[in-house]
Amino acid sequence: MPSNQHLADSHDLIRVQGARVNNLKDVSLEIPKRRLTLVTGVSGSGKSSLVFSTIAAESQRLINETYSAFVQGFMPTLDRPEVDVLEQLLGLLDRLVDSGKSVIVIEHHQAVMAHADWIIDLGPGAGHDGGRIVFEGSPADLVAKKPTLTGEHLAAFVGSRPKAVRSR
Repeated sequence: MPSNQHLADSHDLIRVQGARVNNLKDVSLEIPKRRLTLVTGVSGSGKSSLVFSTIAAESQRLINETYSAFVQGFMPTLDRPEVDVLEQLLGLLDRLVDSGKSVIVIEHHQAVMAHADWIIDLGPGAGHDGGRIVFEGSPADLVAKKPTLTGEHLAAFVGSRPKAVRSR
């Protein structure tokens, strides 16, 4: 590892093993870094448990362990906005990824799914019937295989729009 490279940049994956928060059922996966990763699934499938209660919570724990309370005082705390429309968000997400950042979002909008680099679909149902990974891969693979309800809807969306699925 070059001396100017941060330890976090020495590998290309965010690895989650055995996540059992809320309704997650021993979920293990590898999320590609420096990509736009979309987490989707039916309501109650475990999306928020994976993204907020597992990945974001561990990130916050590491920040708390790494930085002193004094330094943490200078870090922003952002509230969830009350908003009806956020425009140009995909362009902003692309700029973050292009600058080497890893971006993980929870989303159901098919245009955003088609735009993502990687999709994690949780389910198959909600609550105790969810909490499992039912698909993990590229939007193109999800459209081609249509292994889930999400895949079927994305395939219908892409079929009505030429070049809707992009590749970075």
